[in-house]
Amino acid sequence: MRCLQSLSRIEIRFTIMKFSIIFHLSLLSLAQFALSEKQYRGCKVFTITSLANETQYNAVIDLQKVRGVDFWSEPSRKRYTDVMVYPDEQNNVEQYLAEYGIDYKVAISDVQGAVDKGKDLRSTRQNSQEMNWKEYQRLSVIHSWLDALAAHNPNIAQIGSIGRTTEGRDMKTIKLSSNLRKNNPIIFIDGGIHAREWISPAVVTYIIGKLMSFEPEDREIMANVDWVFLPVMNADGYEYTHTEDRLWRKSRSIHNGNDCIGVDLNRNFDFHWGENGVKDDPCANTYHGPYPFSEPESNATAKFMLANRNRIRAYITFHSYSQLMLTPYGYTEDLPDDYDQLEALGKRAIKALEEVHGTEYETRTVVPPVILPKEYLRSNTHSL
Repeated sequence: MRCLQSLSRIEIRFTIMKFSIIFHLSLLSLAQFALSEKQYRGCKVFTITSLANETQYNAVIDLQKVRGVDFWSEPSRKRYTDVMVYPDEQNNVEQYLAEYGIDYKVAISDVQGAVDKGKDLRSTRQNSQEMNWKEYQRLSVIHSWLDALAAHNPNIAQIGSIGRTTEGRDMKTIKLSSNLRKNNPIIFIDGGIHAREWISPAVVTYIIGKLMSFEPEDREIMANVDWVFLPVMNADGYEYTHTEDRLWRKSRSIHNGNDCIGVDLNRNFDFHWGENGVKDDPCANTYHGPYPFSEPESNATAKFMLANRNRIRAYITFHSYSQLMLTPYGYTEDLPDDYDQLEALGKRAIKALEEVHGTEYETRTVVPPVILPKEYLRSNTHSL
């Protein structure tokens, strides 16, 4: 994926362990910024409205292999699939979809226009250091806000760090608990693993703010539990989306020369690495890296989780979009032993969301059973 259309849709991927569940530049500066930013003029977003059979589904799966085609949402036979297509490939993609009789519509006729609109809304607050949820915040604002929360609430909030990014940025965490000195069970929540998914850090920080806003007598949810938040895992990429390329997705590491920078951190973990939903092409948005844990960000996250594996009861990671609540696994059609519990929990969460906002979510495994073609999997296996 290289583009992000809807900032209101959130995909929640989660896993539970034990219970095993795993957001005054001068005119000259503005002009220079505009010139340096990557442009998406002429890019279109096609919305595939239906996949009537397995042949059509497999055809869309194969379309993911084409350069110049960027899937914003995974192919699905249950919901729309959004695909950004660069100008040079638009005729070819239209002919390809017509050949297979796949219905689609043009959702965005010019992606750059949508990017510019969002930039105009942000420009009036470029140097603001005030945390709020009316606009998306820079990393420095998020980190300063976390520091201030801990400084003003030392009895229930504690700043930490799990490591440094490729470019040396702090992977800052905050722990919330009514008993910081006790080694409580941990609920670990992260966001911003994919740089352009700005709604993810916004949601994670919003949850932190809600927990901190409770009156002391209403903080039972923080009793005997350590809530540990990593709002922006991919800090380098996140900053890059604010300054150079709004639709950048990966990290900012260099492994294959300056032409193909970055790795999809979500696919860099050493658990069935490289088996499904990845590309060996270093220029692809789903490039899994030259080897497992090649990225300091994924490596630091894994080390934190392994160091606390006896205490972590839940790991929740926020993504966008698709309105999905995803459970393991992401490499096989097989279901985990406790899938019934995971599914029941997912349905409870979906019901709660619908009751508040009327939002419709779906709960399922990352790899939907039955539908995924076997030939799409690779044979090499690595495990923790």
